[in-house]
Amino acid sequence: MEGTMTAMITSRAENVVHLRQPKTADRQRLLDWALAAVAEAEERVAQLQARVTYLEGISVTDELTGLLNRRGFLAELQRALAVARRGGTRGVLMLCDLDGFKLVNDRHGHSVGNEALKQFAALLASRVRRADAVGRLGGDEFGIILTAATLANARRRAQALRQLVAGTSFVAADTSLRLGASFGFVPFDGTENEEDLLNRADLAMYGEKRRNAELESA
Repeated sequence: MEGTMTAMITSRAENVVHLRQPKTADRQRLLDWALAAVAEAEERVAQLQARVTYLEGISVTDELTGLLNRRGFLAELQRALAVARRGGTRGVLMLCDLDGFKLVNDRHGHSVGNEALKQFAALLASRVRRADAVGRLGGDEFGIILTAATLANARRRAQALRQLVAGTSFVAADTSLRLGASFGFVPFDGTENEEDLLNRADLAMYGEKRRNAELESA
């Protein structure tokens, strides 16, 4: 069939690839044209899928630390609660806050504080199991979802992390920092609401922070 036609191949993302049909009825040239059209469409779809994956990733990732952000962490917590509800397994939500971190920013500047946060985040990430999830909820507050864990497990983990943080020098811009950390944790069995669970863990964490401050001032 002679003449000029435009072939439109539409992906699920509603993007359209326009290709010119050759001005010939030669069967081989038409076949080559059709194969090229399919290849170009597949490449475009692959590019779009990669873009969607990238955008989905940054939407749940904390830009500074590379951990989950609050949105991503809440999604993981919802998933953990659903798994616990279906399987009858229990877990523990643990929150962690750096003690006196505001003074770090006030004395040394936010660039030093940000570098310390990045190093602390890497330290936390290196100490979680593959099945667990760790995220930065905002500022110097972090969360860890311990799946298939008990309060006794969480207490041991918190104590080990507390000692690890206290014994680590966080170095940024030729400044060596010693940090402390307070932990709060609550168990879950899948019947809880994620925001209520976060609030309870937050109260437990700030209860420990107050106790730590009282011990230091005594």
